[in-house]
Amino acid sequence: MDTDLKIVRREQSARSRQHRGVLTQVIYACDALEILRTEMDVGSAFDSLEFGDFSAVHFVIDGTPVFRASNRSADLMPGDSIIFNDEEPYKILNGAPSRSVILSVLFKTTAMEIRA
Repeated sequence: MDTDLKIVRREQSARSRQHRGVLTQVIYACDALEILRTEMDVGSAFDSLEFGDFSAVHFVIDGTPVFRASNRSADLMPGDSIIFNDEEPYKILNGAPSRSVILSVLFKTTAMEIRA
């Protein structure tokens, strides 16, 4: 009987860190998902590769970050959210004159499938 197993390796999980004006804190982590809080200083940016190969929902808590994927761009405000699947890389930029805060939910169950 074939069973689908979804395995997420530790190196694919997000980690709390501060790098180039972006502070990412892992608030909650389990086998199925991770919840991150990201603070972005003015002029900072990071891309989805820093999250791993996960589908994600981002909720803007404060500020006005810009999300860019391929040839599309979305300026978000507090209360807005955006969903990305794990197939398309994207970038998050904070060009606003104040700090941006984003709450992200990463869905690890879609990361890697290995058939047993």
